[in-house]
Amino acid sequence: MKAYTRFTLPMTKFFSFLYALGALFQLSAQSITSEPASFYGLGEMSARGHGIFDALGKNTINVFDSSILNHYNPATYNRLSKGATLYCVSLHSRQSWYSNANTAQFAATPMVEQFTLGFKIREQMGMSFGLRPFSARGYEISETIFTGLDSLYYLYNGRGAIQDLYLGYSFGIIEKPHTQLAIGANASYLFGTLTNERISELLTGTTNAGGLERNSLILRSFYTEIGSYFYQQLGKNHSIKLSAVYQPNLTLDANYQKELYSSATIGVPSTFDTIQVTNEKFSAQLTESLQLGMSYAIKLPTYKRQTRELHPQLQLYASRSNFGALHQNQDLLTGFNQKEYMRMSFGMEYQPEINVIENIATLKGFEKISYRLGYYQQSLPYTNNNVQYNEQAFTLGFGFPLLAQVSLSSIHVGLTFGQRSIDSGIWNEKFIGARFSIIMAPSNFEKWFRKRQLD
Repeated sequence: MKAYTRFTLPMTKFFSFLYALGALFQLSAQSITSEPASFYGLGEMSARGHGIFDALGKNTINVFDSSILNHYNPATYNRLSKGATLYCVSLHSRQSWYSNANTAQFAATPMVEQFTLGFKIREQMGMSFGLRPFSARGYEISETIFTGLDSLYYLYNGRGAIQDLYLGYSFGIIEKPHTQLAIGANASYLFGTLTNERISELLTGTTNAGGLERNSLILRSFYTEIGSYFYQQLGKNHSIKLSAVYQPNLTLDANYQKELYSSATIGVPSTFDTIQVTNEKFSAQLTESLQLGMSYAIKLPTYKRQTRELHPQLQLYASRSNFGALHQNQDLLTGFNQKEYMRMSFGMEYQPEINVIENIATLKGFEKISYRLGYYQQSLPYTNNNVQYNEQAFTLGFGFPLLAQVSLSSIHVGLTFGQRSIDSGIWNEKFIGARFSIIMAPSNFEKWFRKRQLD
């Protein structure tokens, strides 16, 4: 007789997850970019990523299997292995070299970016939740102007980030060995503060008088995104996946706070005199976005190496993403509005052995690694004299299984070598980005959220 059904999760690991998630909440106000153009709108919205997806030319919604937690396409959660709870942490570092006709500058930014968890809850259903970046602001620009008698020093800086706390669910409509169709959705809560500051200082031998203007956007809002995928096996050695993710029009609600101070010693906040502090409601519209992607997998002929047989696979990826425009409903912020922008992505992945866990005892080191290459080009929402910025980059990366125990745990590295520019040639950025993503899972003998029953 069947007595009961329940799910279990080791409490020490669950509390470790909550602790790490709380730590990321504490980091939510820090910047994860050093991009000057993050002054505009909600900051840098294209910097977020993952070690796997970055290495494949920023293909995102069309990259998934049972060992990958893909929060970019919520329909994919039901592809996770039964009992194999996955959680993921990503670290990002970017080194940028900026230049224009007169100056050059270097900037580097390291940051913890996301912490997400996903698991299968029933045969056709999956779930994920966590904290991930939505946008970021981080820049610092200075100049000194000689007025004829004295000099004025100006410092412009921005900081802050918008975080995305999400909960996602997916359901498999068709679940057959060679044909699968699923839909899913993420419900997200956006929160965070973005700040722009302008400091002016009178440079003389006797005083450091100056002023400070600070504009802060305190965002609290909800949004949703809907995803789907279709998988079809084509014969014995070929398969295709089609993916789509749609984000409806989004209304962003926030408070806009403006502060103005003067001081005889601008470097000492305790000496500030308040001139003006105002606080008012702010709202903006982010128009709909649509992402389409496909992947094609080819199982290559098997071949023998000494006493072992390898089963290699090649996967090809392509996607097109159209992201919506951003505009404010009131004319409160200078340079806030952003144009819609588009990205084309291409990538390929080679796996010497697709059944790594099953054949781990016989594989050599290089036969356990996934090798990835990619390229993307995109426009950016920022403009100069109504001309949009452009970005293009080559990418590469590797996936390393963690085989201390028999599990789906792995480390993924994605490197990006690219540049940003504008057609007028007044500005250029060359950058190198590196992302390290760790996917952690229980071993085969320590399944989490395992379904138990008594007969």
